[in-house]
Amino acid sequence: MKRVWWYLTVIGISGQVYAHSETESQVIATVITHHPQARALRQVVESESRLRRSAHALQSPTVFLAPELSAGGVGEQFLLHQPLEMNGARRARIERAHADYTLALAQAQAELNDLLANALEAYYEYLYRAQIAAVAEDALRLAEQTREKVRLQVEAGVRAGIDLIQAEIEQERVRQYALLRQAEAAIAREQLQAALGGVSPETLNAVDARTPPMATPSPDDAPVVRIERARLQQERAHIQTLRATGVPDVGVQIRIERFRGERTRPAFGLSLSLPFVDYGARQESLRAAQLRIEAQQGYLRATQLQANSNIRAAEQRAQQARARAEAYRTQILPKAQQLAQSAQIGLESGQFTLLQLLEAQRTARQVQEETLQAEMEWKLAEVQLRQQQGAFAVYLEVNR
Repeated sequence: MKRVWWYLTVIGISGQVYAHSETESQVIATVITHHPQARALRQVVESESRLRRSAHALQSPTVFLAPELSAGGVGEQFLLHQPLEMNGARRARIERAHADYTLALAQAQAELNDLLANALEAYYEYLYRAQIAAVAEDALRLAEQTREKVRLQVEAGVRAGIDLIQAEIEQERVRQYALLRQAEAAIAREQLQAALGGVSPETLNAVDARTPPMATPSPDDAPVVRIERARLQQERAHIQTLRATGVPDVGVQIRIERFRGERTRPAFGLSLSLPFVDYGARQESLRAAQLRIEAQQGYLRATQLQANSNIRAAEQRAQQARARAEAYRTQILPKAQQLAQSAQIGLESGQFTLLQLLEAQRTARQVQEETLQAEMEWKLAEVQLRQQQGAFAVYLEVNR
């Protein structure tokens, strides 16, 4: 009997004695390597990175060709115009491409942050559901042993037959309880496998867990804050692009003309664009862009306030969950185990009735399950806190 309860105690505290940092690294490495959404996020960011690099190139030249189509035509003309973008258009285009890349990266990091957090939550859910199922299996074996002892005592005439009926009822109740907990563990396993990208959870120990070190984020690094800050940068880059369209620019031209009966006349020259005429479209666009910047600044401030509030709330939930788990592990669980052991000894010595023993066993089993659930809630609260902080976003690796 003592061996059984010692085994239950080891199961109950194993989740806190051992740090799961190595297994967490294996979960993260599995998701990054095998999950299709993680691969898609890397491809999206790589696409934006290529667009950002392409923005550094000069604007493509304009080629104008007017061939002679009939005998009465005026001739043939070929014109190649290359803008030099000395009005800041190229610089504005580079800033806009960089802003688009920053926004895409922030959004991808936010999605990966949620993806990894969900995978870790599924891992801890399965870990503790499996332990709760193991507790139920041990409780079923204990109920079977109790029923067998009562049966022998009834056959020996020491106990009444109603005690055997009560023991059989309790055994069946515990069996149904164990089946329910096994089903919950199986569901948690399926959810974990889906969160891992279809990889079986049994392969976690074989995964290469060499992942980048996790940085300690600040509240300003929350994924939602990064996204809103990137959108503000994008709006500012957009207004620079609009302003560049109203600045004169210089270009080079190569012109080749040939008229009927005359020789071909090539020429090289400069062109000057003078976008001084504006019917109001450009000015209204600038005003609209400025309003969007001011609005985005408001969104950013509101998001920062909400992110800070969410982080503080997550910290409080994690602290409360930790205190509850420690109270169960150090105070409530030992007393429940002592109660069950005392009831077993009292039954054998005749000081306790069978109903008192069964009630003590139910209490111990319930407390054991509540202890594991409290520890699971603690782990989930810690993962949710890191998710709010954006701690998992650093695992997105792209070629910049």
